[in-house]
Amino acid sequence: MEKKMKQLDIIIAGRFKLVNYISSGTYGEIYEATDLNTKSRERVALKMERTKLSDSLTRESFFYEKLQKGKSTGMLKLHFPTDVCDEYRVMGMELLGPSLWDLRYFCGGELSLKTVLLIADQAICRLKSLHDQGIIHRDLKPDNFLMGRGREGNKIYLVDMGLAHEKVMAPGNPMNYNGDQAGSFLGTNDYAPRAAHQLHCQTYRDDMESFGYVLIDLLKDKLPWSGMTTTVGGQSPEQQMGNKKGRITLDDLCEDLPEVFKQYFEHVRSLRYNQRPNYSKLRQRFAAEFKRQGFSHDYVFDWTEKRFKEAVAEPAEDPYVSFSSSSNPS
Repeated sequence: MEKKMKQLDIIIAGRFKLVNYISSGTYGEIYEATDLNTKSRERVALKMERTKLSDSLTRESFFYEKLQKGKSTGMLKLHFPTDVCDEYRVMGMELLGPSLWDLRYFCGGELSLKTVLLIADQAICRLKSLHDQGIIHRDLKPDNFLMGRGREGNKIYLVDMGLAHEKVMAPGNPMNYNGDQAGSFLGTNDYAPRAAHQLHCQTYRDDMESFGYVLIDLLKDKLPWSGMTTTVGGQSPEQQMGNKKGRITLDDLCEDLPEVFKQYFEHVRSLRYNQRPNYSKLRQRFAAEFKRQGFSHDYVFDWTEKRFKEAVAEPAEDPYVSFSSSSNPS
């Protein structure tokens, strides 16, 4: 987008005044904007993509609206369904805080076991809400889990439905299914499930597998296939990662981690294509590990503690990281 619209003195759709550039992706960019249609001049996030490049926003808008109707907790609120403005598609949505990707590096790269267990508890709730609506995300990664702002600063949100798809039921409930969705790789290499590499349709268990990789990455700042970035022996990085994921044992995958992580993958890998995960059982196991470790259920994440210490040393305003709320965000 032209110079990331650096002038920013622009009003979109006669309603949204651009304030700050936030980030960019394959097809578009996200800006912080003021909603001029609200008395309080509410700040929102405005996602924009060129109409000639993609139509992913129409898909995203559809799924966000479906989740809102289902009153799903921890899902991004849509302010302005996708519409075409000049040469762009535009979608207005709730302004959230930083992603787990950003916060992980704010904290030095790795997150503590306590913080990852807190993340697991909330994120599994989000995935259950998504799956309850018959939606498969297909692109879970630290970038797509965002924290709230202000009083919602300790609540985790699941975002970016650009690759999401409605679940396709398979006749006979096989282990894998090659329906209309199969045939192309979908996801992010590091976190994509084995089914994505095998070009199978993705289902509930595949979202859970991807999320398991996210948890390990947050704890270790790497996955066993991290660093596979060049073609070797005629195999692309994507193919190499898929082979590694298919061969690796759970003992090696979960090396040096509490047994609960291996148990998580054992459950996920046991599921057939049409089966739903036992979300409650998975949360209970992580909660039991949290208790076994003697952690306090104060909803204080690593970044909360780090930012608080910095604020005590040198007070500074940070609109994205909140310390004010300790209520249960689930």
